[in-house]
Amino acid sequence: MKRASREVPGFPARLLARAAGWLVAALLLSQCATNYTLVSNQPDEAERRETFGYRKWLRAGTEPETVVIGVHGFCGAAIDYENLGKRLLKEQPETAVYAYEVRGQGRDPLKERRGDIDDPRLWFSDLHRFTGMVRERHPGARIVWFGESMGGLIISHAYRQAVEKGEEPPCDALVLSSPVVKIRDDFPAWKKELVRQVSHIVPTARVPLEALAGGEEVQMTHDTVHSEQAETNSWHIEKHTLRLLVSLGDLIDGMPDCARSFGVPTLVLHGGKDFFTSAGDVKAFYGCIPKKAGRERKFYPDSYHLLMYDAQKDRVIGDVEQWLEEFPGEAK
Repeated sequence: MKRASREVPGFPARLLARAAGWLVAALLLSQCATNYTLVSNQPDEAERRETFGYRKWLRAGTEPETVVIGVHGFCGAAIDYENLGKRLLKEQPETAVYAYEVRGQGRDPLKERRGDIDDPRLWFSDLHRFTGMVRERHPGARIVWFGESMGGLIISHAYRQAVEKGEEPPCDALVLSSPVVKIRDDFPAWKKELVRQVSHIVPTARVPLEALAGGEEVQMTHDTVHSEQAETNSWHIEKHTLRLLVSLGDLIDGMPDCARSFGVPTLVLHGGKDFFTSAGDVKAFYGCIPKKAGRERKFYPDSYHLLMYDAQKDRVIGDVEQWLEEFPGEAK
């Protein structure tokens, strides 16, 4: 007995199946770029509304148990969380990823502000406001702050700032990937002090990052150096203001105190070939995190700075995936 044909007239079955597959994929795997409105008060200014971009990796029709809020690094962008977001969509769909464009970086809506920051506390308030938006959308989910490189500075100081004010922890867990926890010992102290002194006179003067690195090529992954990435990334910024660089230096110096303030489960990821911070310095930073908070450290001896895009990215993301599934605490 012949099975009744299910073909649509004029539409071969193989094409129908392929179209159905595309539709299912589109429905199940929701990754998109969109915008959110940020209401902020800058010093001595009236309330201002600004629209920043963000990306999300959220399976359609699923209310996530956990939401990872990703904060990208220096010269980075929200798209840097794509590898993590796609992996979780596939393997752990009850976990969503939201990542926003950081103020003063290459996708800031105000082009004149790219490469600059008026006050680093604006980074912290941006994170709190974005977290508030995510909580409104997913009120029952656990919130994980995930900071890569400079993003690790932002989430660490934002957390410390909140708890020192006597507030409840602003998130349920922390992940720091390649955190810059100390200025390299071989970076001349005179150069750091010179940048600070000149910034008092001309805070918005701009310098290329390479000038501070002494012309040395910065290896970011096994296959790429910073200058090569700059040529391909549309969000790359050629020069940054002195006050932004000084702000970063101050945040780095404050990282040990931030670690001591952590009171939620914390995962620290770092590579043995990271140009910016030595393995020993990250280990010392990790030792400042209270054991009772629930801490864990993953070390990748052969990896460089951009762990989620380096040769061991599958192992790194797999470790994050497992930790997200197992870290203490239940969805609200």
